[in-house]
Amino acid sequence: MAEGGAAPPSAAMRGKGVSVVVTIVIAVALFLVGIGAGYFAFRAPPPPKTTLVVGTNVPFPPFEDFNSTSGEFVGFDIDIAALVAKELNWTFVVRQYSSFPNLLGDVGVGNVDLAVAAITMSGTTGAGRNSSMAFSNPYYNANQGVLARVGSAVTCVTECTVNDLKTYTIGVQQATTSLDWANKYLRPNMTNPNQQIVVFERVDTEIAALKGNQIDAVIIDLDPAKTYAGASNSGLRVAGQITTGELYGIAVAHGDPLKLLPVINRVLANIRANGVYSQLIAKWFA
Repeated sequence: MAEGGAAPPSAAMRGKGVSVVVTIVIAVALFLVGIGAGYFAFRAPPPPKTTLVVGTNVPFPPFEDFNSTSGEFVGFDIDIAALVAKELNWTFVVRQYSSFPNLLGDVGVGNVDLAVAAITMSGTTGAGRNSSMAFSNPYYNANQGVLARVGSAVTCVTECTVNDLKTYTIGVQQATTSLDWANKYLRPNMTNPNQQIVVFERVDTEIAALKGNQIDAVIIDLDPAKTYAGASNSGLRVAGQITTGELYGIAVAHGDPLKLLPVINRVLANIRANGVYSQLIAKWFA
């Protein structure tokens, strides 16, 4: 009877197997609950953005420049960007790019929130830029200017033509509409365009080259040309303008993922309506 009351080995094994299975199911269930909790915690929304990172490329007065006395970035563009930050109620931070092409590349992929650098959004160059970044409504109309040394032979009768410039050595900044114009109109008419068109990364270096007699003239946006010529003891003058009819826009990442354009456009409309835009024009272009 004692032997008959013992469970058969197979029955004992079956009972143990059920216990093991139940234990595993409970463990897996607890593991999945833990994973789920961790997953939902990981997917929690990020904290709200509070800083507007603005990329720029100085010097390009009066649109953007750096005041070494105050240690601050200043200019027409900078003031407008600050108003956008104020509208968002975000902190305003400026990031300087020594390379204009790098600035354009970074804003296009969102490495800065927006870019203000007298960026042309119209014409051939603007059309190309519209495929890699997004633009606000236009906020300024611009043309090109020709900057030369006082007393130099570079002369134009108000409007500078190809014939006025084709015999000279001309400085331009890389990735700009100035370079586009020189390549499109001057290059086919120059004797040695690879030597006569000199491309600079920075505006300050091309201005230094002009003052140092290394080049004969600089093609640059008209208002910066006037600013450089008007500086005390600059030794420079505006020889004439090149009418290009450009429109500046504030650039943001392609597709506007932060949805900044409606805010920027609202600020631009408001400052035109309330007179602030006119005040900024008087402040920076007087």
